[in-house]
Amino acid sequence: MNTDNIKPTDSSFCRIMKPIYLVSKMAGLWPQSFLRSSPGVTVLDIGYLIVLYAMYFFFILVNTNSKLWDYYMKPFESDILRYGLQTHLVNGLFLGVVIVTINVVQYQKKWDYMELLDNVTKVVEQEFHVRYPIRVVQTFIVIVISSELIYLVVILAGYYYLIDQTLNITTKYLYASYYMMNISLLALINEYIYFTVHIRRLFMIVNRLLKQLLLGDTNESNETVLLDQNRKSKTPTIAYDEIFTVYGRGAGGRKIGDANAGGMMKSKGPPKVTMVAPASAGFNKLSATTVYTTYITQLKIDNQSSMETILKTVNRLSVLHYHLCDAIRLVNRISSLSLMFHFGAMFVFLVFGLFTIYKAFNSGTWAFRIMAIANGAWIAFYLAAILSVITATTAAQTSGRMTGDIVHQIIRKHQNHFSVDVIEKLSTLSLQVTMRDMSFSCGLFNFDWNLFGSILSALAMYLVFLIQFDVAPPVGLNSPNLTIPSIELIDFEV
Repeated sequence: MNTDNIKPTDSSFCRIMKPIYLVSKMAGLWPQSFLRSSPGVTVLDIGYLIVLYAMYFFFILVNTNSKLWDYYMKPFESDILRYGLQTHLVNGLFLGVVIVTINVVQYQKKWDYMELLDNVTKVVEQEFHVRYPIRVVQTFIVIVISSELIYLVVILAGYYYLIDQTLNITTKYLYASYYMMNISLLALINEYIYFTVHIRRLFMIVNRLLKQLLLGDTNESNETVLLDQNRKSKTPTIAYDEIFTVYGRGAGGRKIGDANAGGMMKSKGPPKVTMVAPASAGFNKLSATTVYTTYITQLKIDNQSSMETILKTVNRLSVLHYHLCDAIRLVNRISSLSLMFHFGAMFVFLVFGLFTIYKAFNSGTWAFRIMAIANGAWIAFYLAAILSVITATTAAQTSGRMTGDIVHQIIRKHQNHFSVDVIEKLSTLSLQVTMRDMSFSCGLFNFDWNLFGSILSALAMYLVFLIQFDVAPPVGLNSPNLTIPSIELIDFEV
């Protein structure tokens, strides 16, 4: 990958996110321009939002028509299934309107998040010599988004073939409504997962850079690679040391000194020219390993580093960790409410989709089997979305908490070798990790594996309720199963 023409101020975070931004823009989740420095909200953006609102309200009005759903569900003869699927679809369309509105209100917060992550990414790239396989990651994201859209189209085509062609029911409005509802879900999930995965990647970089302080006692992670550190051929590059900080100010020259004597001197003149090894062969290879690997071209701390250099590095990493926790807070404010609503809509469909599968096995009719096949594809789609979000948030939170473990390893190993200032700063960083909230939450619950367990248990409970209502309908007074106890008349006359 050629990066010779890339400006020092360019961040890989924004460049990698361009495909996700385009999908979110199409779904109405990004009404403003990409960055705050761009034009902002244009007349075309407002016009596109008006068109989206009109489409959502049109499909809401269509799907609230009871006669249309009587026509759809006539072959199934199940009121439970009919009202469940209609509720899911209408609620999903309303959610599309709500989510677009939330993003219109929160557009300033998205800009704040982009600026924060852009600045943090600049720090780790230019100050700590981290590289990303940008084109590989972009290609990977495009493949994932294309696969999701193809899967969505395949499901809708399956609806058309199985229901429209087999059962002779015209379902154009039905699968058009499903497309409108799920395209916003896809955009939201992709955006949220990328925000979360990038935060996790930056946490991992902070952890890897902290492990330098163990001074040779680091266990190399499979997700962090020091590029070709043993190769003889070297390519001189400029190390942008202390050029950018998360506040956007210059941080001065690099300090070099003798570790044993503790003497320090400030470098003057242009930035120091360092010898950085060329990229490894796997850096440009399209694979999952390349996408999830962090590449560091140069480590800043070694056995010859002075206490002042170590103290400065710990302070910078502490600031980075602090702002990554701020990034989690911004993600919660931007997307957690929308994600909570969508989790609720997906839960409703999972309940009635599983009920459809039960009816297919219980009734044995061909209509229910066709509906069970179609709903099974939606169930797989929604489960994949839920599991992807929970996996990403859990991994990011684990990486953030891991910083505290690494800090305590450093303190235990070097408490008699590092200066008092360094140990005090490490202790402060440990306290910061403990006190900062790193949970991805909507306020009511966290997006973690406990939530997934609660979803499974609630699914089982509501599915049992629906099966009971379907198997044992209410008993009337004229039912032959109703037994009225006899009353014996007693003569109280003496």
